[in-house]
Amino acid sequence: MFKPFENDKDASAIYDLTLENGTDRINMYGNLQITKDEAGLKTAKALQAFVNEMVSALEKKQLPEKVEIADQKEVENPFL
Repeated sequence: MFKPFENDKDASAIYDLTLENGTDRINMYGNLQITKDEAGLKTAKALQAFVNEMVSALEKKQLPEKVEIADQKEVENPFL
């Protein structure tokens, strides 16, 4: 795993759930199934550890009320 909010380049995954680092946001997308067995417990604990680390990182900082998100510029598809 990476340290939350440290840079804009790190990424990690918990099975099919992708976690992308950012200095102003963490993106999570994909699919994660937590089964009712030992494997599911291990998966849930991995997710819990990451969320706990994210919360801890947020609690250590002076936070604005809301982060301004810049509009994404549309780029032409170079493959067309």
